[in-house]
Amino acid sequence: MFILKCILILVTGLCCVFSQDADTAKSSIDNREMFTSVDISYSKDEGNTNYKSLYYGFDFSILGNVGPLKDTEFSINFSKTDDVFDGELFANDQYLTSKFDLWANQRLSPFLFFQASYDSLIGLNQRINFGLGAKAEIFGPLSLSYALLWESEDYKKFDVTSYDSLNYEWYDYTDSVFVGLYDYDSTLIDPDDFDGDYYYYYYYGNWDVIWPSINADGDSIIQFYRYDSTLTDGYFYYTDSVRNENGDFYYYSDSTTESTGGVEKFYRHSIRPKFKIKLFDESLVFDYRLFYKPRVDDWEDYLLEHSLQISIATFYDALTLNFNYSDKYNSRYDLKTNGGIRFINPETGVLFKERDSSINIGFSFMF
Repeated sequence: MFILKCILILVTGLCCVFSQDADTAKSSIDNREMFTSVDISYSKDEGNTNYKSLYYGFDFSILGNVGPLKDTEFSINFSKTDDVFDGELFANDQYLTSKFDLWANQRLSPFLFFQASYDSLIGLNQRINFGLGAKAEIFGPLSLSYALLWESEDYKKFDVTSYDSLNYEWYDYTDSVFVGLYDYDSTLIDPDDFDGDYYYYYYYGNWDVIWPSINADGDSIIQFYRYDSTLTDGYFYYTDSVRNENGDFYYYSDSTTESTGGVEKFYRHSIRPKFKIKLFDESLVFDYRLFYKPRVDDWEDYLLEHSLQISIATFYDALTLNFNYSDKYNSRYDLKTNGGIRFINPETGVLFKERDSSINIGFSFMF
C-alpha cells in the first residue's frame, strides 16, 4: 500500500509538470525526449518440477526541457518479482526508484533520489531511502557524485540463542546428570534350586525382580528373573534448565539471546564515481558505477556496490539488447570485520551473507 501511494504521488507530480509545459513554445517540446519501457513475464512448470514465476517492470524517463526546468533528467523505475518453487516462496521482492537531475549534462548537477523496496525472502519488510546530492564532471565520460542519504530499514524480528560452549561443536554443561539406556539379557530362576528363606532373601529381597504369569489351570504363579545389563546409549539431563513463560521449551541459564531485526533509522554518505561512454552513434552504451556508502556514525559499517550496464541497439531502433551485472558487499554481515556479530536471516534461520551478485541479459522495447 505504501508503494502504491508513492507511485500515485510521483505520477501526480509528473502530470503537474506536464500541465506547466502545455503552453510552452514548440522548440521547448522539441528539446525533450520521453522513453517508456514495460516488461512482463510469466512462466509455470508442473509435474516433476513445480515452479511459477511472475515478473513485471515499468520504466519511464524524461530527458531535456520540462516546463521552466532546462536540461533535466527525470525517471521512475518499478519492478516486482513473485516466484514459487514446489509450494515454497522462492522470490518476493519489489522496488520503486525515482531520480531527478537538474542541469543533467552540465559540469555540476544537483539531484534528488528516492527508493522504496521490500524483500520477503530475507525478512525485509520495508526499506526507504531519501537522498540529496550533486554530480560533478571530472573529464569526458568520468564523473563523481556525492549524496547524503536518510535510510530506514524494517526487518522482521528474530531471536537467536547463543550458548557458552568454549568454542566446541557441542555444549558441555558441568552440572548435568547422565541418564543411561540399558539392554537386559534375562535368565529364568527356578525356586526349587534354592531353599526357603535364603532364596527369598537374596533373590526376592535384594533383586526384587518378579514376573507374574498364569499356568494352564488358571492359577497365578510368580516367576523370578535375573538380568545382566549392558549400557547401549545415554544422554545428559541438564539441571540448570528453566522452563520459559509459555511452557513450550527449555533454555539453559548459561545462554544469551540476541535479537535481530526491527526498525532502524540512520544516515549514510554515498560516494559514486561513474564512467559512461556512448559509441557508434549511441548504438553502444557502456555504463559502470561504483558506490561506496558508509554510515555517518560508523564508517566501518559500509556498503560497496559495483554496477555495469551495457546496451546494444539492434536492427530495430526501439529494440535493445541489455546486459546488467551487479556485485554488492555489506560489511555489517562480514564476520571477519564486524567483530563476530551474527545477523540471522529470520526466514531461513541462517546467517546473512555479506555478498550478493547477479547477472541479467535480456531485450527491452521502448515506445
